[in-house]
Amino acid sequence: MNPSEFEKQAQELDEKLQSEKEHLEAEMVVIPDLVRQRLDAFYAQIESEAGLPNRPSSPRSVKRFLRGTAITAASAAVIGVMIIGSAFVSPTMAESLKQVPLVDSVFKLAGDFGLQTADRKGLATSTNLSVTHDGITLKVSQIIFDGTRLVVALEKQDGGQKVLPLFTRITPDGNIPEDSIEKFDLFINGKSALNQNGAFSLLDGGPGKDSNSMIISYMRDPASGLPDLPEQFDLKVYVKLKGVAEPFALQTTVYKTKLGRKVLQPQISKANQYLKFTVDRVEMTPVTTRILTAFTMLVDLKDMPDDYAIERKYISTEGPHKNYTKKEVKHLDYAVIDDQGRELEILGGSGKSISKNQPEQMAMLFTPFVDPPKKITFKPYILLMTPDGRTILDAKGQWVRQYLPEFEITIDVSQNTNQP
Repeated sequence: MNPSEFEKQAQELDEKLQSEKEHLEAEMVVIPDLVRQRLDAFYAQIESEAGLPNRPSSPRSVKRFLRGTAITAASAAVIGVMIIGSAFVSPTMAESLKQVPLVDSVFKLAGDFGLQTADRKGLATSTNLSVTHDGITLKVSQIIFDGTRLVVALEKQDGGQKVLPLFTRITPDGNIPEDSIEKFDLFINGKSALNQNGAFSLLDGGPGKDSNSMIISYMRDPASGLPDLPEQFDLKVYVKLKGVAEPFALQTTVYKTKLGRKVLQPQISKANQYLKFTVDRVEMTPVTTRILTAFTMLVDLKDMPDDYAIERKYISTEGPHKNYTKKEVKHLDYAVIDDQGRELEILGGSGKSISKNQPEQMAMLFTPFVDPPKKITFKPYILLMTPDGRTILDAKGQWVRQYLPEFEITIDVSQNTNQP
């Protein structure tokens, strides 16, 4: 970027910041010492920066280039501090402030590729909704709803107290350190997502950018018998923390993010005499890919060969039959590959138990495609397990897959696209 291009961009940014400032200048805001220290360090870093990409060759131009950078960043940073007291940040303002390395978002640092994309493109709603009980503050910092999944970024501030972290990751040895979460739920138009959590409705909590943040996600599918979430709804985030008597409840209105959506309905199957795999529907947004598929068993379980079934060992501590075996279909799943050979990351999903001539319907969420694909390949596989139900891992700690090329399906995106 040459100086003139940068100055033009800097001027546009300053105009956006000035517009927001005019709405906020009546409020007196004191900049905390910590923020001031970070700003001072940021200025020093900019002025000493020597490796800027595509920087001008003239020393004079470099000086003017850096000075413009510092002034623009300083303006954005100070106004960023001023708006912390506001409940919502406009998408335009949120995008402007993303250019200042003052506070990194949960979606940016901890989210999957889809959430990172939403953060980068300014698709997520930035909020400052917060509630404080017993000196502990819970804040909803970001929300995104693309029509398929609802995701909420939650952060905790302890006020200097020594309390348990909000959310902990599983350690390499398989232990789960204690955290402060006792219960969490999302109430959508007054109805609990937790109580509606069936085979095709998933409420899940995952790690955030640090131990005092987390990501809550919720998916609902028509196969559950429940309608899709509306384009606008009232949301209450409910959290009960250990050691805090009063639950935290944060309420807001959520709007479906307006973004491009493509729907494919290939309804293509591959089968042999024992199993059939069908790809029914693919929904793509810049944030999420949702795929509906089905595995169907075409013979009685007793006739299913060892390639697809296993005698599973069970140990029960109750009843007369403490140890027994049961024949089951192996754990079936599939990978989604774009035309560049890149596999989508699984975000979650669920399905029904498989039985003869009754399709095992699966609703799965994946990260979005990096680039719009021309072709999509579905590669079914079996996740290998021991007879007693333990997972078989490879040298990298990943669940070992046994691919089933007889059921592989490739679809042409342009020939299977429908309007949403």
